[in-house]
Amino acid sequence: MRKKERQLITLGLVLLFAGIAYWAYTSDSFGFIDLSGWLHGNETTEGGGDTYELGVLNLTSEVLEVGDLKVSFELANEDQFNISAVKVYYALNVADPSNATYTAVTASKATNSTIYEATIDSSFGDTVYYYIEVQYLQDDSTLVFRYPSSGYQSVAVSDTFEPEISTIAVDYNATTGNATFTITASDNDAIDEIIFYYAITADGNATSFSNVTLTTSPYEVTLTIDDNTGDATYYYVDFYVEAYDLSGKSVRLPTE
Repeated sequence: MRKKERQLITLGLVLLFAGIAYWAYTSDSFGFIDLSGWLHGNETTEGGGDTYELGVLNLTSEVLEVGDLKVSFELANEDQFNISAVKVYYALNVADPSNATYTAVTASKATNSTIYEATIDSSFGDTVYYYIEVQYLQDDSTLVFRYPSSGYQSVAVSDTFEPEISTIAVDYNATTGNATFTITASDNDAIDEIIFYYAITADGNATSFSNVTLTTSPYEVTLTIDDNTGDATYYYVDFYVEAYDLSGKSVRLPTE
C-alpha cells in the first residue's frame, strides 16, 4: 500500500472516531451514567434523566379537643419513590430538644388521600417537639429522608375551645321563699369555676349584681328571694352565669 493511501485511511479513521466522540458527548442517552440518585439520598432519577426530590408539603398541626396534637402533611414526588415507612418522632416538654429521646408514631393516609396524618399523645399546656422521617428503598438499600433536615418543629398545646353552659334550671319554693339555681356546664378539658351573678329587686330593674363562685359539680346555689311569703310584695331575680375552663376560656349565658 502506498504511503499516500495509508495517510488517507488514517485521516478517515481519525474523522470517524471524532464524529463518534462528538455524538456520544451530545447524546442524552449514551456514554454517561447518572450518579445523582446515589450521591443524594432523597433524590431519584428516571430513565429520561429527570431528577425528583422528596419533600414535605402543606404541613399543619391541630390541637384536638382532648389535648392531642394532630400533624398533617403531604409528600412531594411520593410516586417516584419506593416508600416503606412514614413516621413522626416527638418529645414533650424537654429542656434540650436537640438531645432529647424522641418517640415514633406512624403517619398514615386514608384510601385515595394524599394527606398523611399522625396523632401525638399530648395534653394542654405541653410543648411538643417533632420531626418527620420517611424511609424508602433504593438499589436494595433503605434510605431516610428527614424533615426538617436538622432541628425540629415545636408547638405549644393550648386549649382554644370554650366551655359550654347547656341549662340553668330554677326551682322556686313558694312556702320558704327560696329558689335553687342548678347550672349544667361542660368543657372539652375541665371546668375551673362557675360564677353566678344575681340581683333581687322589687321592680326587676337591677343596677348592680352580687355573685357566688361555684367550683364543684353539681353547680347549685340557693337564694332567699322572699323572706316574708305572707305579704303582698313579689320580688324579681335578675341573673346570668359565666363558666371558665382551666385555660381561662369563658362563656356567658345569656350572652347579653
